Amino acid sequence: MISRFLVAIGFVVFALHATNLACSYADGALFPTHYDHIKEAAVIVLAEPIGKIGYNVEFRIKEVMKGSFEDQEFTASEVHTSCTDLTFVLQQEATLPPFLAAKIPKRTPKYLLFLERTTDSWKLSIQATEAMNSPVWDEQSSESLLAVRQLIRVSNRNDYEAEKRELKELRRIAKSGRQPRKYPKSLVKLIDDHLRSPTPKKTFQDLIEIYGQSERDGKRDVLWALAKGGHKEATEFFTRMLDSPIPSNYVGPISQFIITTRNAALLLRIGRNYPILDKSTRWPLMWALIKTADGRHADLMMAALKSADKEEAGRLAEWFVRYPNEEATEIVNRLVAGAYQENWELTFGLAGMGDPGTVSWAKEFMNKDGKDRWMAFYTIAYSPLDEADRLARDIIEGTDSRGLTFLIQGYGDSHNPRKYKRLYDIVRLTKKDSEVENWLRRTLDTMSENGDPRASELKRLLSGG
Repeated sequence: MISRFLVAIGFVVFALHATNLACSYADGALFPTHYDHIKEAAVIVLAEPIGKIGYNVEFRIKEVMKGSFEDQEFTASEVHTSCTDLTFVLQQEATLPPFLAAKIPKRTPKYLLFLERTTDSWKLSIQATEAMNSPVWDEQSSESLLAVRQLIRVSNRNDYEAEKRELKELRRIAKSGRQPRKYPKSLVKLIDDHLRSPTPKKTFQDLIEIYGQSERDGKRDVLWALAKGGHKEATEFFTRMLDSPIPSNYVGPISQFIITTRNAALLLRIGRNYPILDKSTRWPLMWALIKTADGRHADLMMAALKSADKEEAGRLAEWFVRYPNEEATEIVNRLVAGAYQENWELTFGLAGMGDPGTVSWAKEFMNKDGKDRWMAFYTIAYSPLDEADRLARDIIEGTDSRGLTFLIQGYGDSHNPRKYKRLYDIVRLTKKDSEVENWLRRTLDTMSENGDPRASELKRLLSGG
């Protein structure tokens, strides 16, 4: 039983010098080490910039350092956001007066580019390239280039324990300083950072070792790594942790662990505390309940719903759409209180539960003008009722292309089992507005990417398959 919570959940905020804006990352953000970037890269090339138009930089490939890449040139875009500052200079900038600078030979840098495969081409891995975005002026003496070559060699072993042993040996040699032109001292910090950083792909034993060596904030990062890595061996570790009071910000990683591993026992253990937790603490637990609970957990979900405010209830309603409950429908109906437009998130959930009042409202509201008109079509898309399905067929057969676009968008997130028949009807339309065609394709793409096989079949039909 969680009897006391010490610290409220917050967001991790990092200030980058690239812009005047703060860059905010979601709670539990973990960042790959330099070695992780090298290990996970499909292709690493050493490339020389030969031209720039706006933010687009044309590179000539000088060397393929990892993977297989046959093109001689590659175009990459600079990125300037609150979180990323990826810049490629074409020449060394002189600080001398112009008449003296003109007498000095121009030097062109080279860059390490990390590439990842797309369906039919290659794209720049922004995070990895930015992490090592240092101009290489001299290939023979560049410490960063020498270090990357060594780390690529180790990563190619494709054996976790063997790589770890070799990294430690590489660190020992680099620290000795005996062969700096082959084993630069910069390797020491790169390897230390990797071995000490809690990242999801490390083994359970390594993460537990890091946990024991970490201070309070570091321990929490280990919990996130265990959660995101889906380390099922951590079940007993988390179970023992819940035998004593825990900091409130541990609820986030424990909830993520439950989602990743679908651990029903832990869900019951921590989920029964939902009604007594404050909102900021129970928000991640709410998602664990929604994504992991099943029909056996109706009592747990009802207790959560009864203690929820309108915002939470709007999310929790998604679970009750999948597992209908008359009492839950009544609770959500009371929260909406007929204000369907103002409480639209709750309205969608209520529609999914099969409430007829939502469909009656949508039938009238869909014919009104205004920026919120889309809500009516989403409501119709969410509802499994016969009347909603009849309205959907009328929309598909009608001339309101904007309304049809809203209906398609609503089907994308809906649990309505009838949506596949209606999406099929839309696919088979002989004449479709360009916006309808665009959103139909985008919606089916998203559904397919989320593992929906019926959406994949509709995609093939749309493409003429």
